[in-house]
Amino acid sequence: MSPAAFRFIVRTGPNPGTAFDIVKERTLLGRDVTCDIVIGDAEVSREHSRLTRTPGGYVIEDLGSTNGTFVNGERIMAPRVLNSGDLVGLSENVTLTFSSTSPETAATVMSTSAAPQTVPPKETPAGKKRPTPAPVPQPEIASDAEPKKRSPWLYAGCGCLVLLVILGVVGYLMDMYMPDVLYAPLKMLGF
Repeated sequence: MSPAAFRFIVRTGPNPGTAFDIVKERTLLGRDVTCDIVIGDAEVSREHSRLTRTPGGYVIEDLGSTNGTFVNGERIMAPRVLNSGDLVGLSENVTLTFSSTSPETAATVMSTSAAPQTVPPKETPAGKKRPTPAPVPQPEIASDAEPKKRSPWLYAGCGCLVLLVILGVVGYLMDMYMPDVLYAPLKMLGF
């Protein structure tokens, strides 16, 4: 396996399409500038995960990140061997494709992922209905058309704005219909 035989390509998150060649025995992924692969997203931990080259292939492990590391949509709880074409998620915002840089491996991955998956027909005795084959699950592919999560700060700001409008309306109505109640404390102070 040559040093730059694999790479990560950013699918979703900051700078989609950016490729990071894997050239070290251990590659640190995270938000901190000291990481080997820096992902500038607030939901990515400073030191999020580590990729290690082993005789059996590259292994990814989560380093106790807040938002987790995912392989093909499944949150990993232990180190996991990666295969070319695997989707690696760092939180919910960032998705990377782990891919081979060698043409042979890339062509194999492309042809296997592009080929339709079918369930072979089963033989059934005469007169019995053949069961409908179960659908083969397809990997989720993130797209730019997916709705983005709204920030809790947006909801807090909208709530404050609504509260200010309500208080303004109540103050205006009190000034119009009950000025004695509204201005009584000021009159007691001599204003």
